[in-house]
Amino acid sequence: MRSRSALQIQWECRVIDADPFRVAILIVSFRNPEDVQACLAALAQLTEEPRFDVFICENGGPGAFRDLCERLVAPQGACRPISGELAEDALITPSGRLSEVKRLALKRRDARVWLGCASENLGYAGGLNIWIDRLLSSAGWAGIWVLNPDSEPHPRALQALTDRAVAGRKGMVGSTIVSSADHNYVYCRAGHRWRKLRTSLAFIGLGEEAGASVDLSSIEGDLDCIAGGSMYVTRACLEKIGRMDERFFLYYEDADWSMRAKRYGLGYAPDSIVPHKGGTTIGSARLRAERSRLSVYLESRNNLHFVRMHWHRYFPLGLFFGCAYAITYLFAMSSKNFRAAAEGLLAGIRGETGRPKFHG
Repeated sequence: MRSRSALQIQWECRVIDADPFRVAILIVSFRNPEDVQACLAALAQLTEEPRFDVFICENGGPGAFRDLCERLVAPQGACRPISGELAEDALITPSGRLSEVKRLALKRRDARVWLGCASENLGYAGGLNIWIDRLLSSAGWAGIWVLNPDSEPHPRALQALTDRAVAGRKGMVGSTIVSSADHNYVYCRAGHRWRKLRTSLAFIGLGEEAGASVDLSSIEGDLDCIAGGSMYVTRACLEKIGRMDERFFLYYEDADWSMRAKRYGLGYAPDSIVPHKGGTTIGSARLRAERSRLSVYLESRNNLHFVRMHWHRYFPLGLFFGCAYAITYLFAMSSKNFRAAAEGLLAGIRGETGRPKFHG
């Protein structure tokens, strides 16, 4: 029995290795293994096509990486270990900003799960880029799906994205994002439009009934930015627009990426339903007083950075509204977040980018 079991495991490993994926699903985690576990369980229920592999970057350090690995292969976990020798290729070999790489497989389907431990907190853009860099040297895949770890996509979510990319000739496509607490109402349809005179992003479809009919051409015409919680990018588009800009660290990196992709087509897949908790890693709670210092600081700083990059004539307006936004924290009785917003504005004025000196 032991010999047969070992042969069976080796055969499973060869089958997985020989079956190429069409889509790479990219997830950045930060000490939230429960969310990742739930997300992978949902991904295991996706339609059979397109085939996919999952690539996760854990930004929370070696301890968080070990915890994530252990939870995923636990009896109630979504994954199983892959035994046997692993090929020394560009995906599996630790190097540069990935200190360790492990490969697992989903229990309920033939899909691999690649876990990478970042050598330091690389931010959202950096966590995606370490996998994008490796994937660009690999052949066979058609696109990437950037997905937040605290989301649980419906079974047709990925298929609807890829179908819309092909049918509409779109380089980047977004989903119908709904709240995990109530799937009946829309958080956003694909993403945002940019309000020049307010120098801010506005959700498209916020509060609408999820099942309501939509004017697809109107929504796609309004789209300026695909929401980072679920964004499908074709390989052809990715090779033209390049990696995410790590100067943002967190916040507005998806908006900047979308602005670069807009000339290659931004699309919306209404049937791609993605429930999303929101704010579980960075502390971007809905109530102002409960938001983390880091989220408040980066939102203020990066808004100015984004305006300077794409709408530089509106920078004075961005500064005005940034100050007004900071003051709202005083009305919310949160002096600490007022200070965080003010510090972010000063950093934005000075042109500071990248990882802040504090991490929380």
